[in-house]
Amino acid sequence: MTLTRKRLIIGLLALLVMFGGWFYWFYFMSTNAAIRHAESFLFRRMIVSQVDVEGTYRHFFITNRRFETGDAPVEDRYTSDRGEGLSFGTFDTRIQPSLGLGMLLDGTDWFQNEEIRITDVSKLDSEDMLEQLRNVVDRTSGRSLLIVIHGFRERFSSALRKTAFIASVLDIDTPVLVFDWPANQGSSLRGYRASRELADASGADLARVLEIIVSEIQPDNLALVANSMGGEVVVSAFNLLYENPDFADSDVEIDHVVLTAPDVDHTAFNEQFKHEIKAFAEDLTVYVSSNDRALLISRLINRGERVGESTLSPDMLDEAVMISRLVDPDSDLISLVDVTPVNRTRNFHNFSLETPEFYDDLYLRLTTEERAPRSRRLYRLRTPDGSDYWVLTRGR
Repeated sequence: MTLTRKRLIIGLLALLVMFGGWFYWFYFMSTNAAIRHAESFLFRRMIVSQVDVEGTYRHFFITNRRFETGDAPVEDRYTSDRGEGLSFGTFDTRIQPSLGLGMLLDGTDWFQNEEIRITDVSKLDSEDMLEQLRNVVDRTSGRSLLIVIHGFRERFSSALRKTAFIASVLDIDTPVLVFDWPANQGSSLRGYRASRELADASGADLARVLEIIVSEIQPDNLALVANSMGGEVVVSAFNLLYENPDFADSDVEIDHVVLTAPDVDHTAFNEQFKHEIKAFAEDLTVYVSSNDRALLISRLINRGERVGESTLSPDMLDEAVMISRLVDPDSDLISLVDVTPVNRTRNFHNFSLETPEFYDDLYLRLTTEERAPRSRRLYRLRTPDGSDYWVLTRGR
């Protein structure tokens, strides 16, 4: 076979491969993308947050970060220092139909991808922002509001993206407000300890935010979801609110409080917080995991158990007695949900970003009146002292 003929055959094969690739993309990939794009916006529940039909959604923020003057974009002017007051605003995000669980974790720069983009961040005075928020809350069928608080190492911009991600995956027709605090103090031991100090100090600012929301917005259904060290902010805030007679009365201001992998001192939670929360909330759900590596490190640093640590592994059910210390035997206020069987995340700490079973369970808890939603993936264990302990499984 001559060299010319070989080149001709290779060229024809290359053309066939290119044609086959084009045909596959045109017939399958583009059609699939179009279907996913249509379904993404056709089967959406969070209508009140939608700004346009192209996939832009508006959420709200309140932060206690110090704000610098200058010409840089708003999101770049919030520092890692705690400011003297609160800043209010809105942010729009463009969400692509391809966005899915686990897609936003990048070892070098979290949430910097094409699936979710911040298109506008507006710093507003408190009256304007609260007026916008009130209008959105009024448009929901149950006058509901979801407040999200993130944990250790979160920058302002990543906190906004993560909030938009959670809102998209959870997909309930409820406006979402993020309370952002300066958690990005560095990844070192010194940075971790500085973040814990700021988490405790930021509790006063979150307490103020909750007072504003309850008095100014007055939602009929208020939910609070805090992750990791964000749980410390919540505990600190509730310690202060307990001293407020308007909050410590018999009326319940918050319907749901949810802590996911909380980096909170076990003793402080058990002896103080779980009693204080009875004055504020209808129910508290704590998601825990026995293989959480991040909280293992936290336990070594803080020399104490963290609430988010489960002592239950799938083959040691008897040890449920240990974690049940968080729950009073006759109490219907606190639910412990162990996610160990479904926790397949990279560091076993970010199940609130990557685990579909978690979102299914959380969705049911926020949208139904049942304290323990009926889910075939949720199994109840009863410890010898009479406490209920829930285990979230993969199902069959």
